[in-house]
Amino acid sequence: MNLPLTDLQKNKLKVLEPRLNRAINEQNYKFAKEIVVDIQSILRPTKHFVRLVQSKNKLCELAIELNDTKYALSLLNSNILVINKNTRIYLETVSLLAICHLRMKDVEAAKKYIKEVLVNHTVIKTDRTREIFHYEIINRFNEEVALATLTGYESFYLDQDDIEKEAIRIIQNLTEDEIFSQIGKNSPQSTKDLIYIVHDYSTKQLTFTERLALPSPDQKVKDKEVGLTIFESVKRVLYNSLCNPDSEIYKAWFSNGLQLVLDKKYIVSSVVSCLSGIGFGVSMIAASIVALITKFGIEVYCVQQKPIYVSEIRNK
Repeated sequence: MNLPLTDLQKNKLKVLEPRLNRAINEQNYKFAKEIVVDIQSILRPTKHFVRLVQSKNKLCELAIELNDTKYALSLLNSNILVINKNTRIYLETVSLLAICHLRMKDVEAAKKYIKEVLVNHTVIKTDRTREIFHYEIINRFNEEVALATLTGYESFYLDQDDIEKEAIRIIQNLTEDEIFSQIGKNSPQSTKDLIYIVHDYSTKQLTFTERLALPSPDQKVKDKEVGLTIFESVKRVLYNSLCNPDSEIYKAWFSNGLQLVLDKKYIVSSVVSCLSGIGFGVSMIAASIVALITKFGIEVYCVQQKPIYVSEIRNK
């Protein structure tokens, strides 16, 4: 049973929890870890495990974003031991375990958690809410497996000048739909194969009615669908660099508009830097991503492509 929090503890949490959210949004990993330790020092002795796991899960999702999957896996496995299975926070934790294993390219290990997430009908009791959750979490699973197959190429070099030239050619000659299809065409077969496997396995856990409302595995690996999945998958890597109001590119866009951003090569340099950091291995796809962001514009991209975190899906 929880012990009552003192006024002092409540006041500390009122400061620490918003501070953690800011650190997560800014991807300040070191600071986020320190804040979670402070939150834990308050909530663990009082046995407020649900509230503590909520904070720890946020840190885990950031760890996954930054490819510190071993740390995330260890923390998630400890989180799952202290919470009730019939709660939304448990569903969130299991979802993150699936995502973590997918990011580690371990699809077989992820299947156990994917199934547990999708066959659980006791936590989200409303059919419509559960359908929305299933749709969005399955999309997240697909995005994770796509990203996992395209990253980790430490020796691969993305040439900024070549990518810029190709992006300009794409912008001048292709529509948005054609660019998404081109991403799919340039994707390795291994990406399409694993998207198929994960989507097929995920949808088989659903009711017949739910399955009918979702694309089939065959539809999911068509070029345009694969392109959309990949574009969605990289936004978690790119968003903070492009959309942080304090970043150089964001300030330049809102102060001086598109031309300065293009002249200074902000978009291509940001995208290349972020993708190189995770070992992204397909330069033609990188050029298409640059082209799409340029076509959308930073303002539209930052509104439409804001990442949805697992806790936000769970709480919809």
